[in-house]
Amino acid sequence: MNKIIYYSSRILSIVIVGFFALFILEGFSPEFTWQDSLSHLVITLVVLGATIVAWKKPVIGCWFFIILGLYYLIFISAPQQYWQGILIGGIPLLTGILFLIEATKKTAK
Repeated sequence: MNKIIYYSSRILSIVIVGFFALFILEGFSPEFTWQDSLSHLVITLVVLGATIVAWKKPVIGCWFFIILGLYYLIFISAPQQYWQGILIGGIPLLTGILFLIEATKKTAK
């Protein structure tokens, strides 16, 4: 069970980084400027940095992913797009909870 929590939190964090990295590709469209691509790149690099920190120190990383998920659920998702908000905000929230479980099991030992 410990290995499942350990690896699923890391796999989900990589999936989140890949999801945000996909938005960089929309910069190749004529409607977008290089500033749009740069903003998506910055977001991706911040989430990648949080993933690296979470792998080394799960206590710090868990709070980043929990705050990211809650921020999206509360402030960004619109009431008309409730299920999309749960999907996009719920995965970072689940990742943060898994890192939190891992951190509490590590400190309990």
